[in-house]
Amino acid sequence: MKITWVKKLNIKFLLGLGLFCVFAAIVNNLRAPEDKSVEWIGGQEVLEKPE
Repeated sequence: MKITWVKKLNIKFLLGLGLFCVFAAIVNNLRAPEDKSVEWIGGQEVLEKPE
């Protein structure tokens, strides 16, 4: 099984594409309504156990 197409991949292009995807995700989260946006910093709230 030859994987010659791996040698043709451009690392700079792949890194740029990854950075673009991260940037697009941040912009999309900022444009979303408050109830549908994701909290980027912080953790999930821990609910108290009922007694």
